[in-house]
Amino acid sequence: MQQGLYEVHFHTVHGTGTGIIYAIGGKLRGGNSAFTFIGNYQDKGETISVKVASRRYNPDPAHKGLFGLDGVTLALNGKADGETYDFEGSALQLPGVNFKARLSRVSD
Repeated sequence: MQQGLYEVHFHTVHGTGTGIIYAIGGKLRGGNSAFTFIGNYQDKGETISVKVASRRYNPDPAHKGLFGLDGVTLALNGKADGETYDFEGSALQLPGVNFKARLSRVSD
């Protein structure tokens, strides 16, 4: 995965969300208006394995989580398509709810 800043668009059956995430040296750091995103990634040939924790920092109830929880850990696998990456997986706390995300590179 190329190092740099990415915009991230994600969804589950419960809704959609957006945020930013920075990838550098196997680490992911980012967030949006209500949640932080902290995790790791590992290139495995043509696929990329990701584990990222999402934790609420903004108590405003208008910002709802896609899993109905204030924190989840996502296990995802993805592939590159140029400077865009598509990921799919689920939250360890709710394995039956499919999660999809698309990362689009913004800059170095």
